[in-house]
Amino acid sequence: MKTLHNNYLAFLKQNADKEHATRVKEYLYSDLKHYGVGTSLRRKFYREIQKDLEKLPKREVLSYVKYFWKQPSFEERDLGLHILNIHKYKLTIKNMPLIEKMMRESKGWAFLDNLIIPIMPAILSKDHSAYAYLKKWITDDDFWARRSALLAQVLFFRKGKGGNRKLFFDMAVSQFDESWMDNKYEKYEKKRARFFIRKAIGWAIREISHKDQVAAFEFLKKYRNQMSGLSFSDGSRKLRPSLRNKL
Repeated sequence: MKTLHNNYLAFLKQNADKEHATRVKEYLYSDLKHYGVGTSLRRKFYREIQKDLEKLPKREVLSYVKYFWKQPSFEERDLGLHILNIHKYKLTIKNMPLIEKMMRESKGWAFLDNLIIPIMPAILSKDHSAYAYLKKWITDDDFWARRSALLAQVLFFRKGKGGNRKLFFDMAVSQFDESWMDNKYEKYEKKRARFFIRKAIGWAIREISHKDQVAAFEFLKKYRNQMSGLSFSDGSRKLRPSLRNKL
């Protein structure tokens, strides 16, 4: 682990870009250290160590993930998340406390999208009791937790197989009332909360429409006057013209 970490740090320092780091840090509203090493370069490094990472037993995987997730930089935490994704099908509901911890510490879409979207389906498909986490997150005071609940089934919807569509629809409807944000966030943060929740609803509906146009259409038609314009426009984007014209 230490050898991998030292090699990765050497790679990050060699490829560091201060200007890019500043831009990314500002864009992500990040409070982490940033080396400014872009995704394509990091992926090149990851490919070089992929075979070795794939051989790790689950116990070591979890140790690696926890170790890198505690590090001070965005890029180091990203490596931990990458390792977790390699072994996502080994995860069970017993690992949900770690997933939830990482979710709450992600503080933004950059980590959340690579944590919740690919990993939750791997756990939910094994144990339906994990849906209890989604039901808990959707009432959380942290809008990132609510967004995680809404996006946890996106891959199910994209494939048209698995998942609990009714639960998603119920959760989406519950988010049309945004009054809970009023006492929680200041003006600017409230604006971000609204955007990311609304965007998540539209994104998930759009994924549903790939395999079930009618289900997406019926939901949009029923709630178009209650949901935000952003959710509606994103959710209806992939509907065939004959259905879009009826909305």
